[in-house]
Amino acid sequence: MSSCQKFGYVLMGAILVMAVACSSATPAPATMAGYWEDNANNVTEIEYQNDQYVAVTNYYTLASSSQNALVSSSYENGVLTWKYCPPAKPCITMQTVSFNGDTLDVTWTNDNGESGQMTLTRSEKLIGRGNS
Repeated sequence: MSSCQKFGYVLMGAILVMAVACSSATPAPATMAGYWEDNANNVTEIEYQNDQYVAVTNYYTLASSSQNALVSSSYENGVLTWKYCPPAKPCITMQTVSFNGDTLDVTWTNDNGESGQMTLTRSEKLIGRGNS
């Protein structure tokens, strides 16, 4: 076998190895985009738009098609803040603290001056799953 043939085989082998490595499925990066349910059965939809996260809707899942009024959404320094107003309840402002795949830790305050922390869990869009 000539040195040209050996070189050709080595080169083809290297190309094959690179092709296999490049075609291997890589997991998608974790994203905050999706539906997030809190412990009071409210689901916030978060989207990734123009290189930032934005809260776009908020629903109360135990009532049929009950959409809470989303008042504001902002994203600054990697922190998403949004405010929504459930019917006949004080408005709530949520602020992300940490994100870990299927959990989103937030702090919250309401218009009554109460505050706390909670963990939202990733969910499917759960509008109207309970009572009508």
